[in-house]
Amino acid sequence: MRLLLDTQVALWWLTASPRLSKSSRELMVRSPCAVSVASVWEVDLKHRLGKLPIAPGRFRDEMRSAGATVLSVIDEHVLTRVKAAESHRDPFDRLLLSVAEAENFVLLTADTALIALGRQEPRLPIRNA
Repeated sequence: MRLLLDTQVALWWLTASPRLSKSSRELMVRSPCAVSVASVWEVDLKHRLGKLPIAPGRFRDEMRSAGATVLSVIDEHVLTRVKAAESHRDPFDRLLLSVAEAENFVLLTADTALIALGRQEPRLPIRNA
């Protein structure tokens, strides 16, 4: 299984947060992991607002050092519209879900709205972190 890490999960991984479950950590060690450049952008926006202490360049570099691939956003990701996610209001989450769908990744997330969406639509590539 290839994992696309939600921004929050990636940050928890980098900071060794106890909020990331042991089973998720073990899965991440066994599986190829990636983050989308959308997560780098999200970190940039939150860093500029003072909501995150980590700068986007450092986030990207540390993710690469940890062994994750950084995926560029391409037109196919934008065109892969996951219909079930249209009601989900967070554009970063919708883009990450589209990237996971287009690239055959499973989105590893702790976002309760995305997890609920995955329960409603079991075919969506969403896994609870």
